[in-house]
Amino acid sequence: MEKMYTYILIILSYYLIQGCSAVEQKKDISVQAIPNVIITTDINNESFSTTDEHALIYLLWHLNNVRLQSVVMEGFNIYGEKKLQSILKCYAEDFHNPSHSFQENNFPTPNAIQQLIVKGEDAGTKKIIRLSRQNRETPLYILVMGSMKPIKEALFLAPDIAQNIRVITVGTGIKPPNEDVCGNLNWNGWGRTEIFERFTDLWWIENDWAFKGMSEGKEPTAYYNNVINYGALGKYLTESKIQTINLEEAIPIMFLIDSNINVNHPEFGGWTGNYIKPFPVERPNYWVDRAKTKKWNYRKPCNSWELADQVLEERKLNIILRRGDMFSSLLSKLNKLYSPAARENS
Repeated sequence: MEKMYTYILIILSYYLIQGCSAVEQKKDISVQAIPNVIITTDINNESFSTTDEHALIYLLWHLNNVRLQSVVMEGFNIYGEKKLQSILKCYAEDFHNPSHSFQENNFPTPNAIQQLIVKGEDAGTKKIIRLSRQNRETPLYILVMGSMKPIKEALFLAPDIAQNIRVITVGTGIKPPNEDVCGNLNWNGWGRTEIFERFTDLWWIENDWAFKGMSEGKEPTAYYNNVINYGALGKYLTESKIQTINLEEAIPIMFLIDSNINVNHPEFGGWTGNYIKPFPVERPNYWVDRAKTKKWNYRKPCNSWELADQVLEERKLNIILRRGDMFSSLLSKLNKLYSPAARENS
């Protein structure tokens, strides 16, 4: 009998140890690795390039928080090329400045970034497919700051990559009510509908109208007056068409670097707003901004359009209430990266 008890204790001890080990493994799994990302941008569009410029500068200030795999210049032209190269020239100046700490904080070299630039939709589509097939163990995040055409082309040519990518976009297929009547396409609408209809299992977050809360009011201008004092990248912002900081297109980047975000559970919310799974059964990996009113029709917004203005304000408010934390985090980051002289001028 004594031997039997001893045997039972040994077995229990074994499973207890294994259980503790499993908990440790679970902890390791839950620790988010640095995400692999592709950025797509329509900085070539002269009418709307400002928000892309600001978003790219925000990205460059956080390049040690993500692993940049590629920058796809959608619809490449000389205007966009000049804009992008001007920004990267400023990055190089800040990176090589011995009084700044980009190199100590493991930022990629300017030359390394140059190697990641892909020009044009066709080349971008091929790059998305190739990188998506390479990143099978960890998801590849595609952060959209333009239309969804390159992703649509990639998914239609190589449907198998859908299981390897995670897509974060700004705007859905329909413009918000303060821009146009219901039914008109948002700027990323070209390609969006085809993806939505065919790839129901795709991991996808659509920041639907909430992004507008990032640029409204006096707060963005107040922070603009601070960040322009940080290095060549900050100074570049002073050449912008607008004398404020517009980070609407930076929403996908913010989502990934927000320490409060659980990337596997966007519904918990963070800097970029609150999310909901409107179709949890048919689209288990799709999230969109939450509307407080239960009467909002997520499937066919035009059928509840009388609530559109209310929903727009609700979604924007989710960001407005949190953007102060995001801006404070940005200033803290810049204080660590730049010289004491820059901090004294802020």
